[in-house]
Amino acid sequence: MSNYKLSVIIPTYNSRDFIVDAIDSIKNQSIGFDNVEVIIVDDKSTDKYTVNLLNQYNNDYSNIKVIFKDENSGFPGEGRNIGIKNAESDYVIVMDHDDTYVKNAFEVMYNKISSENADLLIASYMNVYNDKIIKPKYVFNENINEVKISSIDENPDFFKIGPSIWTKLYRKDFLFENNIKFIEEMLAEDLELFIHSLLCVNKAIYLNNFFAYNYRIRNSANDKSTIHIRNKKYLSAMIDGYFKTWDDLKNFNKEYYFPNVFTQHVVYWIKSFIASDISDNEKIELLEKISPILKKQLEYTPDFSERIYKDLAKPILNDDYIEALKVSKKIKKSRKIKESVKSILNKLHLR
Repeated sequence: MSNYKLSVIIPTYNSRDFIVDAIDSIKNQSIGFDNVEVIIVDDKSTDKYTVNLLNQYNNDYSNIKVIFKDENSGFPGEGRNIGIKNAESDYVIVMDHDDTYVKNAFEVMYNKISSENADLLIASYMNVYNDKIIKPKYVFNENINEVKISSIDENPDFFKIGPSIWTKLYRKDFLFENNIKFIEEMLAEDLELFIHSLLCVNKAIYLNNFFAYNYRIRNSANDKSTIHIRNKKYLSAMIDGYFKTWDDLKNFNKEYYFPNVFTQHVVYWIKSFIASDISDNEKIELLEKISPILKKQLEYTPDFSERIYKDLAKPILNDDYIEALKVSKKIKKSRKIKESVKSILNKLHLR
């Protein structure tokens, strides 16, 4: 039997001082640092400072285990799976290397999941920018503190909860018993795991008003969060993850939940696609690849739930990717003009 109440898995790659803030937030947990196992899985960092720092953690703390991979995968799924496989405690949570937990995060989450014998405990989080902190939009009424389900059919709105893994505490055996693990060598890995788990869960609890995590969003020229990376590799890897998630719905005979799962993600992908600066040929390849998902989404929301994208529907349905590319360029140009006007008005204090 483990001496730890929960295990925190942290994939790293050239994390430098970001990892210091992350570990400090774990060391300061009200549940007691000795009750927490930390497993850091490094994706073959090339930065000596990071490697030395991780070795120091490994040597200085008995409850911090560092696993150095032999090869770089470039994606977080493999490292997360390695960490969970090596976890000693009954409950596991995955953290990003550049974020932090609030002081009572683990105490509140562990006490709730263990006392209720739940498979999954979900908390909320804050978006942290350089100049501001913002709460994401509520899925449920903000006056509701707690929502429970014993099956996703009881409340499909659980599909609308952000899939990001860092506020989800899992009973480890639940993951193993249902063969739930992160998909590897692709993105949307947190979405796929979350949807897969909701399709299997016997009891899940969402703490609607407990903000346990500070999600740091970086967007400078040389330092971007994954959310701001819009090259072909990442856009294509997201599509791979979407198809795997769609397969989950089919395998559980729950494909009728497609719009519950995908509407917000399809819109996000389209926004990222339009904002990207990749070549026309690459964009056409991506449109062809994601076409089955877009067509399926159009069955439910012909305008992609946002009027600005409605002109994309016809060329996508007709497999006219050249025309779809032209429409996307017009949208991008229109958005840039609007953003430019808005910026000018803001400077003039007219808005």
